[in-house]
Amino acid sequence: MRRARSSSIAVLTFGSVGVAAVISVVWFSVASGLSRFEPAVQVMGLLGGLTGVLAERRASARERRRVALETLSDELGRVAAILDDPRLAPAHGTARRPRVYPRLPVSAVDATLVSGALAEQSDTGLLGRLHRWRDEANGFNRRLELTEMRIFTAGAAHEVEDFDRALHRSDGHLDQIRRQLLELRRYLDETHPELPHPDADPSGG
Repeated sequence: MRRARSSSIAVLTFGSVGVAAVISVVWFSVASGLSRFEPAVQVMGLLGGLTGVLAERRASARERRRVALETLSDELGRVAAILDDPRLAPAHGTARRPRVYPRLPVSAVDATLVSGALAEQSDTGLLGRLHRWRDEANGFNRRLELTEMRIFTAGAAHEVEDFDRALHRSDGHLDQIRRQLLELRRYLDETHPELPHPDADPSGG
């Protein structure tokens, strides 16, 4: 909808400039004296103003894009650090007791998807990965929330050990979310090498 509206405005704007140019040519051919140059001056002023507006809009779009990508990169670094949080580490012995698990942040991903800052044709691959990552992160957070609710409110503390095994088993929820994060981080690094790279390692290694 937004893209169609922008296209309509662009067509209307350039169409108006074209009509003004045609009128100027006709006026130039029929007018005499210095007045014949007045339409040309007006058209040049209009073109100059239009060029300035378009350049400003493009610069603003690039700045929004840069901020969105840097914010996104920073959030992925924070996610990697959270996945290495001791509260998500395998529990042993008496350490297997009820705990509150850290959540994965997705605010930057949500803001990036909603803002429309990634509107270029080359952003299609990244947008698809961001949608998948948001679904995975939200699903992971939801599992942690449901687990905490059952353990703390339903008095099912005896299930902590079962959940811990499910969380840390090979190809478990933690492994899956780490693989998704690593894939997204690598894609972002390959397509936008200018972004700062976080020190944290999303592979958990």
